[in-house]
Amino acid sequence: MLNDRILQTLVLAGTLLLAPLLHAAPLPDFEASYELSRGSLRIGTSTVTLSSDADGGYLYESRSIPTRLVAWFLKDQLHETSRGTLSATVVRPDEYHYQRSGGRKERRDNLSFDWQHMTVENRVEGSHWKMDIPPGTLDKLVSQVAMMLALQQGKTDVTFNIADRGKLKEYRFRQVGHETLELPAGTFETVKITKLRDNKRRETYVWCAPALNFLPVRIWQREKDGSEYQSDLASFSASQQTGQQIPVAAQVEEETGKQQ
Repeated sequence: MLNDRILQTLVLAGTLLLAPLLHAAPLPDFEASYELSRGSLRIGTSTVTLSSDADGGYLYESRSIPTRLVAWFLKDQLHETSRGTLSATVVRPDEYHYQRSGGRKERRDNLSFDWQHMTVENRVEGSHWKMDIPPGTLDKLVSQVAMMLALQQGKTDVTFNIADRGKLKEYRFRQVGHETLELPAGTFETVKITKLRDNKRRETYVWCAPALNFLPVRIWQREKDGSEYQSDLASFSASQQTGQQIPVAAQVEEETGKQQ
């Protein structure tokens, strides 16, 4: 089956804070596609799209499907949507929908955020729950958008609250360096981010490109059983290109650290 966590991470990670994001410019509408692999085997493709309206509403959507080559034994398809409000200072989800179908483990989630009463509720037969949430809580999907905005501000160490399966989960991310990556979509200067975990048997790294509004261009994850999953950027809409590069000072600092 397609790995749920690596696809969700697009499939990042995270997972990101709804706290005010000061001085960040709103992201342009965009579409990006990724090649998904398990080890050396290409197992699927994923597409994410962001669209917004004049009132500040957003729709963020992700679709993941297996490749034709492996579809006979990897049948899982994922479809996620997040709707809410997006501005230069706030990412606030109102609805999140998740559907996994086609395989042996089908699942659905329909989250509704009530910001007046500070609660979130999942209204799915067989999996109904409701819980209190603090300001800044996100769904898993839109966390990627919040991460992009946080990186625009130059944040290097962030913590995000995520409503997931009746629990409030805390995800912590830290910038650990810069790397140049050659990908199907091109060559990019990136900032490298790791997900901080108590369980050292699992690892997650995310590479984001400043020239694409800090869009994640690679996500790599090792599971507890040792299996490795990776997603690489295959294409992106022209609206994502900013021409922004990693500051020279940051590159010099990193190279100096390597020499010591």
